[in-house]
Amino acid sequence: MCIGGKSVSNNHYVPRLILRKFSDKLSLYNVRTGELKENIPPEHAYSIEGFYDEETEKKLNQRIESQFGGLLSNLILKQDKEISLSRSNLLLVKKFLTISMIRSVKGEDWMKKEKDFYSLCGMPTPFEEKQIIGETSFEYWLRTLNVILDTDGTPGQVINHPDKTYPAYRWACIVNSAYLAFWDAPNDRDEFVITDIGMTSENEKGWDGIRVHNRKKLDFIQNLIKSTEDNNEREQLLGLLYNVTSFSENFQMFPISSKRMIVLISPFFKFRYFMKSSGVTVPELSDLTVIPNEKLFEPNRNHYVLPPISGKGYQYHEDDRYIYDIKVLNTNEIRYCNALFMDRIDTYLGFSSLNHALGGIIMYKRLNDPPYIPRVNYTNLYKIIDERYMGSINI
Repeated sequence: MCIGGKSVSNNHYVPRLILRKFSDKLSLYNVRTGELKENIPPEHAYSIEGFYDEETEKKLNQRIESQFGGLLSNLILKQDKEISLSRSNLLLVKKFLTISMIRSVKGEDWMKKEKDFYSLCGMPTPFEEKQIIGETSFEYWLRTLNVILDTDGTPGQVINHPDKTYPAYRWACIVNSAYLAFWDAPNDRDEFVITDIGMTSENEKGWDGIRVHNRKKLDFIQNLIKSTEDNNEREQLLGLLYNVTSFSENFQMFPISSKRMIVLISPFFKFRYFMKSSGVTVPELSDLTVIPNEKLFEPNRNHYVLPPISGKGYQYHEDDRYIYDIKVLNTNEIRYCNALFMDRIDTYLGFSSLNHALGGIIMYKRLNDPPYIPRVNYTNLYKIIDERYMGSINI
């Protein structure tokens, strides 16, 4: 398409390579208009003309989507028991997840808040950010996105980029401090949904964002810091405290097909797993999360080529392997996860078909029955379901 003599591309803020793994045709519910459209080709979903400039669109294709698309099709979605990633595979996945968060439809608005994160929290900035006179919020968002695209997405490379931004560095730290998991939909009717935000997360049980915040994990770590007299242990705990302060949620979820998603899990749960294995009393999962399934939070297995260095841990090598057992959610777990996706949305809720999304939609309504007030109004979707299923669904 041409606007003002310039060619304008139709840019996807949720990658087509992901949408195609959901279905050949998608159903999209518009929460603003209450309209459900079905049989939408992935090419016409989650896209805006001129969302990026041409250079950024080209970088997205050349520096992340083509590589991740190959990894997705040839490895990640081919396995049904376990997924074994190389060091470069792991970095590619984490880079893709970082970019997925930044490139979302609300990315520009989000960057305005993220730019001032350190000052608002009273934390020292990790470096002096380059100031560009006249830079708009859109240009700052594009700069942040391009910093990740130009690097491998790790904090070490981001901080050495000449155009680095605070959000690029902060989210590189968050994503790379977390560990991965792969959660599958059960082998029945339920499938994952996908929104225009592209991801969602779970806060601690009882969190409301106003009076109750994500303090349980932090309080446990701080109590350990107070009780230890070992300086090395204290330093490790302080590092964990910083990471868990940044990654305050329990986990973040990114659907990569209608039947599988990648999950970033807070480093707290890996620490909790090993502490529990050594006999230390740790917080019960049921106090932290609505899905207290220990297997879902088990960390991956690592096979390192080189031996560890005393006091520094393992040395990384390209032939290291990171092995993940694929975890299958039960019916209640996938419906709860879908309800979380439904709660973080700008305009569009997508699914392969209404029948496959039905369980999660019903759970969202029940989780938000009075006296709770839902963040997103799905009243018209409930009416569509009632009419289509002729009142046979108790919604």
